[in-house]
Amino acid sequence: MLTCVIMAQPQTHDVHQANLLLPRVRALVAQISELQDQLPELQDELRIAEYRMRRAQAGESDADGFEQAASSAASAERDLISALDALGQMGVMLKDARTGLVDFLSWREGELIELCWRLGEDQVAHWHRIGEGFSGRRPL
Repeated sequence: MLTCVIMAQPQTHDVHQANLLLPRVRALVAQISELQDQLPELQDELRIAEYRMRRAQAGESDADGFEQAASSAASAERDLISALDALGQMGVMLKDARTGLVDFLSWREGELIELCWRLGEDQVAHWHRIGEGFSGRRPL
């Protein structure tokens, strides 16, 4: 039996479309960057709260502290996944969460390329060939 798999065409954007998406992309990337910074601290707080709760002399306040820490960490993780999913639904590829670097697939003279934008930039104004990354950035 022969099985046919239909691959979805990757979503591409021209410069105008990418710039129209920027307000939403900017908000999502800022949220992702912030959550990326917060998660290690929240996970540390959760580990400490769990340690305190498991001690022999632990009380109700230790259990409450653990529940609060677990809830905060889980909420941040859900928010991060949701923001990453929203970017993916728009066809935007997050390349570096810390610097807020994203790429939009696009076409340039018949070649599939990536439009490149980083948090703090006013608009999409750079591109690079697939695989070249940030170091291969060129002005549009």
